Order: sequence, then structure tokens, then C-alpha cells
Amino acid sequence: MTRKGKIIFGVAVGFAVISTIVLLLVAKRRKGGGGVKSLLLKSDKTLACSHICNIDAQGSSKAQNNLKNIVICLNNDIDIIEMDVQITRDNVPVLFHDSTLNGVTNGSGKIQDKTWSEVSQLRYNKDTNEGIALLSDAIQELKKSGKPIIYQLDKCDAGEIQKINSLGLFKGVESQMLCKGQSFIKPASVVQSNVMWMPIIPSSYVGKMNTESVIDEIVSKSQGSQFVEAQFSDADTLLIDGTLSDKLNKIGCKLLVVAVGGSSDTNGKSFRGDSSTQWAKMINPMKAGAIMTNHPLKLKNYINQAV
Repeated sequence: MTRKGKIIFGVAVGFAVISTIVLLLVAKRRKGGGGVKSLLLKSDKTLACSHICNIDAQGSSKAQNNLKNIVICLNNDIDIIEMDVQITRDNVPVLFHDSTLNGVTNGSGKIQDKTWSEVSQLRYNKDTNEGIALLSDAIQELKKSGKPIIYQLDKCDAGEIQKINSLGLFKGVESQMLCKGQSFIKPASVVQSNVMWMPIIPSSYVGKMNTESVIDEIVSKSQGSQFVEAQFSDADTLLIDGTLSDKLNKIGCKLLVVAVGGSSDTNGKSFRGDSSTQWAKMINPMKAGAIMTNHPLKLKNYINQAV
């Protein structure tokens, strides 16, 4: 082969290698297997999840799901921010928890019966400086931060997920969006949106998670999910002792435990409460992959000190 031929051959080989690498990276991104999703799921530390965007930091608001608190959570590297999504009559996704506006805002009625123009005029009773936030604004703040933080979208069903996706809001942050529901089977809209999925352990399993066969059944059904939200009682010994969490971790899935509130079919009596005493039990022996709290900064500091 001549010198010129060798040069041409070398350039062609180099181009082919670079093209192959680019194609592999693109394919990996499309599958949602890279970047933020795998980074957080591979973390050995328990993740701190803010409940309804609450943050125990100076300057935070007492209003639920507000944009100010979301920015503070992002600035403080809270791992997961839970927010409740509802859609207005004119198909605008907003952040709001309650079924009606009554008592929480200076308005009344349901989000679904009002236009965004009407909703945008409302203010929270606990903080009249804060109004109901747009999901699009929250996602824009996430993009601006450039941080590996997850938004856990609550209150939205499969149809609403489809609407949000059709608006293009998930674009570029698919691997940071975590939706949840009552079924282990991902809704078609979740698959199409390429967002993460978190089934809630059905109440039919509560009190029965004390045999390996039941634990294995839950793990098998959780294949393809990134998180599983715990519902359990004090009788669910193989969830409490970390067996379920260990097996979920082997399939790339984390157990999320809610420290806020609790009832006989959501949190075991001995595990109810949003305090360091209860967090300690959730971390060891339960090995919670994430804990939802109203005090995410305090929890994050507690986790860092425990490591």
C-alpha cells in the first residue's frame, strides 16, 4: 500500500470508529440508560427526597409546590424533588397538591375547571407572595441547574403524562423525570415518554412480605422500574430487614420510603415519623434507597454524617 493509501485508510478507520462511538452513545441515551439515571441509581447512599417541594432552609416558603422552594432545593442538591402535577382546563400542567383550591389559596374550585389565566392570578394563603407554578418553569430551572436531580411527578395519571409529553416538556430531561402509579406495569405513555417509573407496592402485599417467595414476586414485577414506593406494616419483616431492598438493588431499582405521615397500610407503626430516629431505622436495617421528607436538608446532612 502506498503512503497516500495508508493515510486514506487511516482516516477512514478513524472516521468509522468515531461514528460507531457516536451511534452507541445516541442509542444509550434513547434507551435512557446513561447520564443522570444510572448515576443516581448506582449511588450507594440513601437519596433525600423533598415532599411537595418542602425545604428546611432559610428563606424558603411555607406554601406547597412553589417555584421558590424548587430553586432552593436545586441549589442545595436535594436528590429528588416531589411535586404534584395537575392540568388546567386549557391543558397547562401546573404544580398543585390538593383536590380543590379551597382553603389553600385565595380561590375556590378545581384546577381542572379553570384556565391558566385564572389560575395564574391565585396566591397561597400561607405565602401570598407565591402563586401556583407552571411545570414548564420548574423543568426550565432544572435544565438551568445542570444538576443530576430527579423530579418525582405525583398526582398525574397515564393520560396526563401523555399530555405533558405531547407538549415536549420532557425533552432533554427524560432520565430525570420519575412518574409513579398503582401498577407494576408501566403505562404506554410512560414507555413512550421514556421517563422513569415507580410502582407503589399494592396494599394486597402489606402484612405478607415475610416470605422469600412474596419478596421474589415483588422484585420480579419491579423489573424495568427505577424505584418502588414502600407500603408495609410491622409484620413485613423481609422488607424491614433490608431483604427487599437488597434484591431490588440487584435489578437496578431503589426502595423509596415515605417518612411523612403514615397509616397502617403505608408505614409500619414502628416506622412512622419524619425524624432522625425514624430515618435511622429506614437506612438500617431497611436499607431505603430514598426517603421522602419535609426536612430534606436535615436528612441529607444526617445521611452524609452516617456514611
